Amino acid sequence: MVTPALSRPLLPRVRMAAAGIAMLVGSALLAQYALNIAERASHPATELVLFYGWFTIWTNTAVALIAMHAGFNGRAAGLAHPALLAASAVWIIVVGIVYNTLLAGLNPPPTLPRQIINMIFHIISPLAWAGWWLWLRPAGLLAWRHLAAVLPLPLAYCAFALWMGATTGHYAYFFIDVSLLGWAQTTVNIIGFSALFAGLMAMAIGWDRRKLA
Repeated sequence: MVTPALSRPLLPRVRMAAAGIAMLVGSALLAQYALNIAERASHPATELVLFYGWFTIWTNTAVALIAMHAGFNGRAAGLAHPALLAASAVWIIVVGIVYNTLLAGLNPPPTLPRQIINMIFHIISPLAWAGWWLWLRPAGLLAWRHLAAVLPLPLAYCAFALWMGATTGHYAYFFIDVSLLGWAQTTVNIIGFSALFAGLMAMAIGWDRRKLA
């Protein structure tokens, strides 16, 4: 059942902004995937699995899909439910923070197209989508029960990344490298990773509800 608040259409400028973000991020994802296939001469299916070995790709894909749904469906329901709007803003802002504070200098993109794509994934997308959520979202629709919405994607990614690491011997991020850290420390890191998302989601819910108190 869709509540009346969720069925109200989003304002045209809100929809246009969401659709613009979706098209920008979606174009960057397709460009990165095409570049990977062309430069590595890899099979598209194989490259797709490798492509989604990175949390950055998971989160930017989520932003593209959720923003597209908000922009073209025009309501904060379904894939653009307020809980997923908030969760996706948290996911992508964590990507921006972690990359720009810990990872930015480790493996700089070698070409201009990749530099542009990298900037979209790690700077423009986090700022644009977090900004959209802060200023353009349908406000006052979150409840504390929505806190759990932020956890499935990062936990699913961790499970996938651990499987990829065990299969290929390569772990995408040092903090989930079982071969280097062992299972105990990796588990602690994943719990801390999840707590970061939960804490930021709690802040988002508190911010959204501040006028309801």
